[in-house]
Amino acid sequence: MTLSVRLQTLPIAALAAMQAAAFSPASAAPAIINGGGATSPQGDYAGPNSSTGAPLSEFSTYNAAQSAVAFGFYYGVGSTGQTAFLNDDLTCDINYLANGGPCSNTPGGANTVHYATSDSALKSTQISGWSTSAYGQSLSGNLIQIPALGTGPAIPVNDTNITSNGALILTDADLCGVFSGKLTDFSQLTLGSGSVKPAAGPFKVVYRSDSAAATTLLTNHLAAVCTTGSGGNSNITFSATSTFASLFPSGIGTAIPNAVGEKGSGGVANYMAGLSSAGAVPQAIGYVSPDWTSLPPAPDSLLSNGETSPLVVAALVNGKHSYLPTTTNIALALDHPSIATTTTPPSTAAQGAIPSNWVPVIQTATEGYPIVGYGTFDLAQCYSNKAISTGLLAYLKLHYTNATYTGIQANNGLVQIANAGASKFLAAVQKNILANANKWATDLGDKAVCAKVAGR
Repeated sequence: MTLSVRLQTLPIAALAAMQAAAFSPASAAPAIINGGGATSPQGDYAGPNSSTGAPLSEFSTYNAAQSAVAFGFYYGVGSTGQTAFLNDDLTCDINYLANGGPCSNTPGGANTVHYATSDSALKSTQISGWSTSAYGQSLSGNLIQIPALGTGPAIPVNDTNITSNGALILTDADLCGVFSGKLTDFSQLTLGSGSVKPAAGPFKVVYRSDSAAATTLLTNHLAAVCTTGSGGNSNITFSATSTFASLFPSGIGTAIPNAVGEKGSGGVANYMAGLSSAGAVPQAIGYVSPDWTSLPPAPDSLLSNGETSPLVVAALVNGKHSYLPTTTNIALALDHPSIATTTTPPSTAAQGAIPSNWVPVIQTATEGYPIVGYGTFDLAQCYSNKAISTGLLAYLKLHYTNATYTGIQANNGLVQIANAGASKFLAAVQKNILANANKWATDLGDKAVCAKVAGR
């Protein structure tokens, strides 16, 4: 399997050396903010390599202006980032990135995890586990989950007739058939109006073999639009999940004989670009974050050969129109959800104490690109080093409002919260997470709460 430049395999010692090298002696050993998670916004947060701070990213921009605290190496590890955060064990991230290994179960201390990012909200079991975990409520105060960015996975396609973004137009029935194994040949696609007809032939279905929020976003949408039985468009009943293969208990190879699993959006992109051990570019359909495609803008997502991705993506039918996963079309969908949860922000302290109330979960929309959702920041309320909470607060204020930061987000094909359907959540976040204006005691670093716990 060929990995991307972002997800290059590195030994643990090399990761430590890179993090140490990120700061000069003149920086007086700043407190390091550790964490990671989602790969789709990794270029936005940290660039291909957060230890060098190049190219321009949110973390490198922030670090350049700081002396007391700084973000360390960003571990692009998908859903493992949430596991590392909940267990307060950075070895989960380190081992996964170094060799795909599991957590070493050595929490805290040098392995303290201060944050996680994800393209999907925490599960109810993860949230409830915080109250009993030794690294959760009793140590770290309340669990904080807030919307960070608007996003949506792209559907790249390899076919000799499809040479530009949007040339292939897929319906929901096509998506359901492709990702359930009901459709196996390009000639079987229903296609939206105006679509270029692909060259007939069997195609590979390239899916994320790792636990991935991009998989959650896709399967969350498919759960809303796919049907089974006589006249149905799918071979299976979909449910939202971060592990695609888990939808096929009898084995994904049995249900989808041409299925190919790849680690990370970069792994999918490398395979579809013909850079894996499989060699030649196959007829294929997959799903990746938009920055691993040729869809503008072209951020710094480099394939294993050092080149930007050549992949073209399908447009998706929504109502009378079809849409590509551009920031404009993702924002449009986020503004017009038709099946969603938590569409209004918390309005009381009791509501604000429930982390799931802070992030809308959207299955489909009446307008715009239909597969969308919100990336999140997962944070502890209390940190033993106040420089960490102070630094995180300073960063978050810049992330949501500073023109340089929101410009970096747009350049990476991501939608800033102020321009999304969750914009009404932003005021609640600013009042009650970044400050304690309503006296809910849900704010990051709350003095009364954090005086009673050690903090992580």
